[in-house]
Amino acid sequence: MTSIHPIIDRQDSVEAIRLLKAVAVTHLYNQRAQALSFTVSIVLALAGLLIGPGSQYGPAVVLIGAFWVALYKGVMAPWAERYLRTAATLQEMFDADLLGLPWNRIAVGDRVGEDEVSQLSRRFRGDENRLRGYYLVANAAPPYDVLFCLEQNLAWGSRIRLRFSQMMLGILVLWSVAGVLFTLAIGATVSRLVAGWFVPSLGLLVLCLEMYRAQMASTRERLRVLGLVRAAVEDPSSPVLATPATLALFTRQVQDTLFHMRRLQPRLPTWFFQRHHDRDKADFQVRMQLVEGRFPRS
Repeated sequence: MTSIHPIIDRQDSVEAIRLLKAVAVTHLYNQRAQALSFTVSIVLALAGLLIGPGSQYGPAVVLIGAFWVALYKGVMAPWAERYLRTAATLQEMFDADLLGLPWNRIAVGDRVGEDEVSQLSRRFRGDENRLRGYYLVANAAPPYDVLFCLEQNLAWGSRIRLRFSQMMLGILVLWSVAGVLFTLAIGATVSRLVAGWFVPSLGLLVLCLEMYRAQMASTRERLRVLGLVRAAVEDPSSPVLATPATLALFTRQVQDTLFHMRRLQPRLPTWFFQRHHDRDKADFQVRMQLVEGRFPRS
């Protein structure tokens, strides 16, 4: 039995779910490296604060911090980078097959082998039902059904990444304010504030700042391309919709942008995405109904 739209059937097929499982597993490996880096940065910051400047344990904390930086840059970062690229390629395979987009071998490279996809998918331990219905699919005339999927991807991603960047900035600001308030409370000097608070927590502050900058850059790029997609949807006479060739070129360029951003930045943690999922989904359902009303599928 088939649904009212072929994209809905394809995204819930056995092959598509297998791909999404593999995507989830590879992103999980990358997120573990990110979480470990964040945890170690917090531990080192707290250790530096607890022992205080001038302690005999200070050099040991500095040495451990330097060793961790070397370990992360030499081992953890390349390991996470490899899984990030695999995850981006797997997601590209899912989107290209689902939306009928041509494969861009120059930008993306070769597809991941089916044996590797199967191996990764078997490591999935989450709820398979959460993978179903990956896109809200508008029951609209082509190409507006595909354009709405691309629009949804850009808009939803920009929302959650903006929230995450704001959370990282909030942690940075709160930590800094806490240091100033603590220094004022004990009547310490500015040099004590810098040496006793900010220097031990420098790794944590830099990490939060880098996360903030990376997610804000991704948000701005997604919103820029989102404006182009929505302009095409709002104007049926748009040049990008003039011929099948111009449409194929436009959708492929949008997808290339998505792949590039996925290649550079990992998916955000599942708990963070699920926190606002229902409200975001309701907003995009309203948008979907508007698209369906303007471009009904025959």
